[in-house]
Amino acid sequence: MLHLVVNPSAGTGKGRRIFESLRPAFDETDVPYQVHYSGENKRIEDIVRELTSNATVREQDSEFTDIVVIGGDGSMNGAVNGIADFDHTRLGLIPAGSGNDLARGLRITKDKRELIHTVCRRETVRSIDVGICETENGSRLFNISSGVGFDAATCFFAERSRLKRELNSVGLGKLVYITEALRLILRNETFRCEIKTADGKERVYERCLFAVGMNHKYEGGGFMFCPEASGTDGQLDFCVADGISTGKFMWVFPKALKGKHTKYKGVDVFRTDEVYITIQAPSYVHTDGEAECIEHRIRMAVYDKTLQLIM
Repeated sequence: MLHLVVNPSAGTGKGRRIFESLRPAFDETDVPYQVHYSGENKRIEDIVRELTSNATVREQDSEFTDIVVIGGDGSMNGAVNGIADFDHTRLGLIPAGSGNDLARGLRITKDKRELIHTVCRRETVRSIDVGICETENGSRLFNISSGVGFDAATCFFAERSRLKRELNSVGLGKLVYITEALRLILRNETFRCEIKTADGKERVYERCLFAVGMNHKYEGGGFMFCPEASGTDGQLDFCVADGISTGKFMWVFPKALKGKHTKYKGVDVFRTDEVYITIQAPSYVHTDGEAECIEHRIRMAVYDKTLQLIM
């Protein structure tokens, strides 16, 4: 039995319609499945926790609970945070979001029918690292990245923008993020940031714009802030922007789409499996683009469990 978890809000509000267009491809595999829709009263995290807490949902001939998420990066973030038993859970993803950075980083096929058949056969099994971000208010797992400063603030304000619903209705939801990013770039708010890595080395940034730890190459719809990041090396790659003027940032920032920004002064890239971040003033923190907190002290690390995939 496959458990299909559908986010109706994915793809700028087209998630349900996207799934209905894919249903015939699931049907032709003859693999039994059950559909679970997320909503205001039951988040993806809640659905996955319920499924993975109950061993009776597994197939009789399998030791795993197999779940396929039809949604975007935020949907997969909810799924990984809902897993109650990593050792007996496997996830698949049919991308239906607007950014789809995880799918891009994993290099899964864009042919949805082929991907559905691959997931249903469950012949392609692999494991990837998961990150954890711990703050004063709790902890969250992440698949792609976690960051503090500019990128987190962009996510926070974009999600709460009055324009988002209107733009989502016409399939232009990503414009909200661009608008908020430009607004925040012009404000160029920075903060003092101290980062201590696992080897005891301390790095101090007096005018930090953002610091992001990445488990995969892409975030924000294709930006490669850490172009060498790998989800299978047991490490997180970090990118810190420090002491960069508004004008210079407007020049350097677009180059991250090709990963060509790292050669510029003020961009620091390094790799470690754990960091402790202390910031002078509170700032927003995100995990896979989900920004909720304002924090002073943050720990980011590679989680002690890997995520098993069927794609």
